[in-house]
Amino acid sequence: MKKCSVLWFGLLCAVLSAAMASGAFAKDNAPVIKIGVLLDLTGPIGPAGIDMEKGTRLAVDMAQGTVAGKKIELIVEDVASDASVSMDKAKKLVETDKVAVLLGPINAGGNAAVPGYAERMRVPQFGCINVTNDGATHNWTFNPMGITGQAGYGVGVYAHDALGYKTAVSLMADFLAGHRYADSFKQGFEERGGKVIQENYFPEGTTNVVPFFTALKQADVLAYWGTPGDCFAAFPQYKELNMKMPIVQPEDGGVTASPGMLQHLGKSAVGIVFGTAYLYTANTPGNKQFVEAYQQKFKELPGVMAGGGYANMQFILAALKASNGDTRPEVLYKATKGVSADTIRGRLTFPPNQGGKSLVANYPNLMGKIGPNLEVIPIVPTETVQAMFKDGQWAVSIIKSK
Repeated sequence: MKKCSVLWFGLLCAVLSAAMASGAFAKDNAPVIKIGVLLDLTGPIGPAGIDMEKGTRLAVDMAQGTVAGKKIELIVEDVASDASVSMDKAKKLVETDKVAVLLGPINAGGNAAVPGYAERMRVPQFGCINVTNDGATHNWTFNPMGITGQAGYGVGVYAHDALGYKTAVSLMADFLAGHRYADSFKQGFEERGGKVIQENYFPEGTTNVVPFFTALKQADVLAYWGTPGDCFAAFPQYKELNMKMPIVQPEDGGVTASPGMLQHLGKSAVGIVFGTAYLYTANTPGNKQFVEAYQQKFKELPGVMAGGGYANMQFILAALKASNGDTRPEVLYKATKGVSADTIRGRLTFPPNQGGKSLVANYPNLMGKIGPNLEVIPIVPTETVQAMFKDGQWAVSIIKSK
């Protein structure tokens, strides 16, 4: 009888443990919600991470540091532009600090490694930049900044439909992101009836871009993309060569939509048209208030990374509000999938039935142009690009075009 009682007691404990793990009896009463933030604050990507941290913290400040009646605690870790450090810091945040949510990192290696860990640990992770189509493959990762395919596709459509270009050549940095921007620009441009007559690539970090420019065929437009350092080398050299093809960027490269970077780039940027995830001059919900608050606090205009950090945190707070502050993984996961939020980037939502492992938000593809005094001129209308996972890959299409 005693042995039987012990067995029954053990079975009861196992049932209760399973029930609590599944949420049948569990209730999230924690008064503080911990959000872990992985940002590249040092290393080659350091300036981008610093700007993103400013925007991220400002979003929490403007929410009075609370959501759903609970205090928000941000725990920010510097991952030093390094994939292995990104993994170490992610484990520290999840296993030691017990965060409910992860945001970041920026660096590509970390973006490849951390989502798999977050999925194993069942911690919702939010990407903080747009990722390559190939990187959007993990079930517990949410991508409010979209994927590279959405950005390039939208600008390809815009270049043909709004700007009237019929032929294009492309010159992109020779790594995965550059290839994805080139491919998606070509897809959008050619689906509308245009033709990309030449596709060229240059090694990332090339300081002499002249041979690549002089090898280009003549077309209506040059589609160019590179990292900030690439842009600082390329645009002045293009101007010195007195080349006449107008330039469009599938994505701003971290330069042309960022006022501080733009001032250093100078007159060689005048006339460039670009797509961007965030534009400080855009007429989006709450953007004017954000820009004013950012200027007051930091004495500068916000660039793409600062605006992206703010919008990402807006989306996370909307998800936490939708869960009523309940941070149990399955509850928060379900709430996030269904949330729709007005952010300074526009209205963001995860389209239902995407079918892929990852969740990718619709992409309000904001467009801008650099004016003669280095002012950023917003271009209206914009296209919203939706991503759906079909036949083992992401397919993108315009879902709104005014």
